[in-house]
Amino acid sequence: MSTVAGVIDSIRASYLQIPLARPYRLSFGPVTHYDTILLQMSAADGRSGFGEATLLTGYTDETIADSWNLTRELAHAFCGKSADEIAIRLDKLAPRAPFVCTAFHTALDMLRGHHLLSLATITRVPILGLLQGEDESGLRDDFDRLCSEGYRTVKVKVGFDAHTDLIHLALIQKVVAGRALIRVDANQGYSAVDATAFISGVDPAGIELFEQPCAAGDWAAHRCAVAAAARTGLPLMLDESIYGLRDIERAVNENACTYLKVKLMKFVSLDALVAAIERIHALGKRAVLGNGVACDVSCWMEACVAARYIDNAGEMNGFLKARRMLLAPPLRFEQGDIVLEPGVAPTLDPAGIKAYKRDGVEHRQELHQCVCAPLSPA
Repeated sequence: MSTVAGVIDSIRASYLQIPLARPYRLSFGPVTHYDTILLQMSAADGRSGFGEATLLTGYTDETIADSWNLTRELAHAFCGKSADEIAIRLDKLAPRAPFVCTAFHTALDMLRGHHLLSLATITRVPILGLLQGEDESGLRDDFDRLCSEGYRTVKVKVGFDAHTDLIHLALIQKVVAGRALIRVDANQGYSAVDATAFISGVDPAGIELFEQPCAAGDWAAHRCAVAAAARTGLPLMLDESIYGLRDIERAVNENACTYLKVKLMKFVSLDALVAAIERIHALGKRAVLGNGVACDVSCWMEACVAARYIDNAGEMNGFLKARRMLLAPPLRFEQGDIVLEPGVAPTLDPAGIKAYKRDGVEHRQELHQCVCAPLSPA
């Protein structure tokens, strides 16, 4: 049978549970492992690509179970279709299931040889480190480790109790003592009243920005936070509130923040992510890029975009939290930077996938039909 250029003749989807080397706390609960959907595509002309979706309960409305079921359905439906047909279908589905669509669309981007995934020279992309510790001693030990690893920006988590968080943040500022920028992230943990109390009590010294104090869709609370921040001089950033260009426009129109964070898994394709960053800059705001809850597949793609469009520390550090990487060769990290090397095309490490696979399915085009070949859980 002759091959047809652009036709996807093989799709493999794997559901992975990847343990973290060190669990960490968020306002909506502790994270101990990643729930990751890994998507691999091959075209009849020999090209291939892969993409990732890592679901975080409490961050996105997409549930793990529903996302995996949708992935299985789409893998079956897309086998034997052209890349263009699949892209059109994904664009229509993206508002309902952006994370799942990202896994498929970025696999297509890679298969098509997207120019953003290829760099002409060795490039360093600075990223931030997560600072954790319950007391001054623990914070000093963790910050000394981060400094030794080359980080110049650190992130700390709040959003638990405004009063206790203020005490803890003051201790962090004492430990850091101006040696790194501090990003503070509440992950939607505060009410409008608590956010106002926290912001009003903060000493902004050394703090680069304060991220997402209130619930994603609570724009009235965002306005309260902005009013408090204007009095203290604390720059605000929205993350969970930002899923598309419409959200970016609203955030700017309501003067809800100085920074807007974008992630590949919410914008579905590399081109759409770049368009969002360019729009943020055109509107006079600053873009921050990166996903702290993602494997190295997504972090690598985001780093490739950051290398061209971002001038601050990236947040694509999720791959360093996982116990094992999925790429071969591994994504390189050196002195606070992701290092992207020209001419190095990452591939997937089968052993890494096998170690953490909980379910999987494969579809192949044979005689113009798709044959489903379920994969046994590891």
